[in-house]
Amino acid sequence: MKRRIILLTGITAVLAACGQQAEPESPAIPMAQPGSPTVGAGGASTPPTADATTADGAGVITAVDPAAATITINHEAIRSIGWPAMTMTFKASPAVLREAAVGDRIQFDLTVRDGAGEVTAIYPH
Repeated sequence: MKRRIILLTGITAVLAACGQQAEPESPAIPMAQPGSPTVGAGGASTPPTADATTADGAGVITAVDPAAATITINHEAIRSIGWPAMTMTFKASPAVLREAAVGDRIQFDLTVRDGAGEVTAIYPH
């Protein structure tokens, strides 16, 4: 019975020691190429195109600026898009900003396009 095994560093030597042979296959972990999508800490890919990615996060509102249509959030890591915990300013609609107050601990929905985020909804946390 043949088994297909994805090759990882060191697995060939382990299999050889057990008397088994691994079949070559494409690498399990792709190497980044210039111009290719970047891979974040959570394994999520952020495409370099204008395509939007959605995510959700949690954090504390540190500023609300209705004139600039922005909200600043000290957020926890957002693993689905590979962002570490940090304080960031995001675009937000007037409807979202009306619900926001400095000091509120929130969960939020986020749309990311070309590396810039827009908070599309906030929820008490």
